[in-house]
Amino acid sequence: MLKEERQHIILEEIANNNKVHSNTLSKKLNVSEDTIRRDLKELSEIGHIKKVHGGAMANPTVPEAITSQKISDQREHLVIAQKASGILESHKVIVMEGDESNLILAGILPPDFSATVFTNSLKVATRLFEYPNIETFMLGGKISRRSPVTSGLEVMDALADIHADICLLEASSLHHDIGMTDGDRERAQIKKKIISHSSNVITMCLSRRVGSIKPFKVDGLERITTLITELDEDDAQLGTFVNKGIKIV
Repeated sequence: MLKEERQHIILEEIANNNKVHSNTLSKKLNVSEDTIRRDLKELSEIGHIKKVHGGAMANPTVPEAITSQKISDQREHLVIAQKASGILESHKVIVMEGDESNLILAGILPPDFSATVFTNSLKVATRLFEYPNIETFMLGGKISRRSPVTSGLEVMDALADIHADICLLEASSLHHDIGMTDGDRERAQIKKKIISHSSNVITMCLSRRVGSIKPFKVDGLERITTLITELDEDDAQLGTFVNKGIKIV
């Protein structure tokens, strides 16, 4: 049985019973408890479940943006978030928007990580609240009806008053010539504003979104400092970005 199949079964068990036991799953799926523990750990890191002694239970605070993703996408977002966590330095001013990889990243930073973080995501802010050395600021504005993030002129005005060392943006599309684009005009404007007030731009993008173009321009590749995908840094698909001077992680 493939790992994706096991994890789908685990999630179904939790959805039906609110909790699972490692030994019960081990017998049901005919694999070792160590394998089950690894699956539970991975699903917990993604944020889909809450790992407890002897098993796992449903996570009542799981972000909707994550639960709506396929398991395979969740794993890709986790890889991206882990890479981002590995390159972030403490004591910086950071802007994090409210996309899937940032939601995961906000839950896997080192416990002693220290930073000042601005975000328009209620979910990201809630996760960062658990870190004693992170000072979190919400970018105020209208809360979207589609997802728990703020938007509008208030967010743009708030961004105008800050300067970040780093911003972490998730690209819904990234083209080798056009640059970063988005399917939502207001979201594209906010991302562009974040970029204009950041010294270093870390773009996180699923490889399947590389090469695509959406209607609204965010910014050109020349503004991107670092690109993080789930691919190996020497993957041929990323060669064009390397040639344009972008650091690949």
